[in-house]
Amino acid sequence: MKSLGLNIYRFQVETSFTSAALLPEFKGATFRGAFGISLKEISCLNKACKNCNLCLINKQCPYKQLFAVEIEKNQVHNIPSPIILEPPYDRRTVYSAGSELVFSFVVIGRMIEYFPYLILTLKKMGEKGIGIKNRRGNFIIRNIKSDNTTVYDGEKEILYPYKNPQKITLPQKDVKAVSLEFLSPTRIKSDGKLTKDLPFSLLVKTLLRRLSLLKKNYCESSDFTINYEKIKETAREVETVSCNLKWYDWERFSTRQNTRMKLGGFLGKITYLGNLGDFLQYLKVGELIHIGKNASFGLGKYAIIRYYDDAEDWGDLKA
Repeated sequence: MKSLGLNIYRFQVETSFTSAALLPEFKGATFRGAFGISLKEISCLNKACKNCNLCLINKQCPYKQLFAVEIEKNQVHNIPSPIILEPPYDRRTVYSAGSELVFSFVVIGRMIEYFPYLILTLKKMGEKGIGIKNRRGNFIIRNIKSDNTTVYDGEKEILYPYKNPQKITLPQKDVKAVSLEFLSPTRIKSDGKLTKDLPFSLLVKTLLRRLSLLKKNYCESSDFTINYEKIKETAREVETVSCNLKWYDWERFSTRQNTRMKLGGFLGKITYLGNLGDFLQYLKVGELIHIGKNASFGLGKYAIIRYYDDAEDWGDLKA
């Protein structure tokens, strides 16, 4: 099935380092910074203008449309980025020349039209190098794939058909419980404060708000309506039966703000039990679009690691 009316594209990038590199344990902010610098370098045609919002061609500029999204006047929420970078989620930091680096990125809706610019941006990242300060390493792109199908051959520099949106497949069984694993720090607010408590109602509320904003800003038809009251009522009936979420603190340096920023979030596993049928499609889409704050550089990544049905001993989850 289509991703709730929103086309979502996910690509895997296979690269090789040509020189040694030192990367932080969580690589998302490093990737995001290098991506933004490289995208601006290959796409900005009006460098004399220092404010993208005042640029005469900002509505056609890949950098403005893909990276420099801003809060709109009279809008409550920031416009989410249409590009989600997914670095390797291992803690590896040292890469030698010849080492492989595999990462992914997600493109939302009509922003897929800028895909050739994204390839040029990734190539520029490799030429400029990525890593910590004077330990940056250069890399080359070997392949970019979508669902194991090559869409860009780095050696031959050939671009193949790439507009293949992800298809959402739901389990063919009556799901009574589901387990999620949060693979990258996840930042969700409750009552204005970051929390590691994640009742199912808060998970669904946060996920649907993000999905709505993505559809509104990057989908040709934005006729996506949500009956929040009905969903909230149903979501409250779903129980948390197992929770092993732990807080993980980390920092990043913001070049734009010239300061260090704390961006801690929770990691770990959680299991929910209840009437999940109507929510599974949203949970599956959430695997692609992430959840919570700072999703653009890989935060809020989770995976559904298990479904429980009537044929399984899911009743023991309460024990």
